[in-house]
Amino acid sequence: MTRQAESPDSIYTQQVKKLMDAICPADPQKPSVFADARQYYAGTPARITQLKMLEAQADNFRQKHPDESLNPDLVSNIRQTRHTLETDRLARLQRLTEVCDLLLSLSEGDTVKDTQQQSARLLGTIMLLTPGGKGNFARRHQRLKPLYKAVLLLRLVDVLIQDEAIAHPYLQLYREAFSRYQGNSYWQQKWRNELAIPLISSALLQDIGLSHPEAQSILVGDDGEQDEFRLLDEHSRKGLLKLNYAHTLDYLRRGLGVPQFTGTAAEDKHRFVQIHQQANQFREQLVQDAFLSKTGLGELLKVPQIYVSIVLSTKPDYSREELPRGYLLIEQMAKKGAINTKLANAFIKMVGYFPQGFGVTFIPVNEQGYEKNQFEYAIVTGLNPANPVEPVCRVVSRNLQFISSGADLVIGKAQNLYFQANRKKLKRIDTERLQSIMSQLTKNASADAAQDLVPGWWEPSDYFGDKKNQNLWSKK
Repeated sequence: MTRQAESPDSIYTQQVKKLMDAICPADPQKPSVFADARQYYAGTPARITQLKMLEAQADNFRQKHPDESLNPDLVSNIRQTRHTLETDRLARLQRLTEVCDLLLSLSEGDTVKDTQQQSARLLGTIMLLTPGGKGNFARRHQRLKPLYKAVLLLRLVDVLIQDEAIAHPYLQLYREAFSRYQGNSYWQQKWRNELAIPLISSALLQDIGLSHPEAQSILVGDDGEQDEFRLLDEHSRKGLLKLNYAHTLDYLRRGLGVPQFTGTAAEDKHRFVQIHQQANQFREQLVQDAFLSKTGLGELLKVPQIYVSIVLSTKPDYSREELPRGYLLIEQMAKKGAINTKLANAFIKMVGYFPQGFGVTFIPVNEQGYEKNQFEYAIVTGLNPANPVEPVCRVVSRNLQFISSGADLVIGKAQNLYFQANRKKLKRIDTERLQSIMSQLTKNASADAAQDLVPGWWEPSDYFGDKKNQNLWSKK
């Protein structure tokens, strides 16, 4: 028997890649949440129009010939069209629900603390699977934005529930959502069905209208040759926003709907349909207000969206060095009154200044607490740092050698080389010594990196590409 080659990724990383592909794969022909939407836009509205015409034809015949039977072919056509529409709708809904459940399995734990760690792990893994601004990074970032945003939205709503900072009447119904961590199966299911899935799917589908052919004609042109990430003129941008809004809401309203009820009791069915209709209405309101900014509800989705636009930017000048400025944009918008200040502060407190998966360079200290004349590498791995400017990290180098079993460490602002004042501390080390450090810690150092002998950050995607280094969130 031929022995199969060992997978280059850990099981968890494989699951994250599976989730990424289930939402928006690199190959647009593969079955996915986004492929389902494209198929819907390509044929379903026309089929719905066809059904309405057939039904109108049947109604007209009944009015004129009340004692006669409908043409069997017309009856068959109506029945078949309805069946096709419903089968396709349920298939789309089923795939979306499976994706939501996979995301929950990768981001939820048995306790609040476990959930924070698992969510940090998912966010960090997404970031570490993207090699910075290399190659066709813009398309890859575009694929990953909905997933990253969904995780942030889930955790942000948890923060608001925990802090009892909820104003929206629908969200107030779930103030006991943390009962799911106490073995309460009722709340586990209620939270999943009525809050988690609507939140996740709102983040995944917020811009699904861009998949519509009309929107695509603006983005890539009728011949498909335009760069979809180029800067659009104001007329095109406004037109695209209107199309995105209209087609996104159409997909939420007509493309998905309520799951299939499998019971028999009429009362149970009525309750089931009512609960899911309310959940869908909440999702629709959330997405709608993220576009229109009228009620404040949409800011729940808007704040993660703004943050992701920096962390997973599609702009040609994208650089990992800019990632810690994601919080700054949120902070500035709050100061200008563009977003709710309390919500912005809660979000910044949750993510900190340095995103999950960001490569931190820092000055280590010895047992006496004195700074050493060297630097080491770490990766941001924790949400909710006690001080937003001091990230919770996993150390990945020791004594100038990469390791796969480093300790967890809160890196103080005074040791973090992202801050220029700290880089000056290492200028006292002679150039030859710094070059030696760089050669040992940087496998594929570029000419620019070699000149910048005291790096303010580092790119950890190559390090994470090795399976043995993917267990950054293991419990110590």
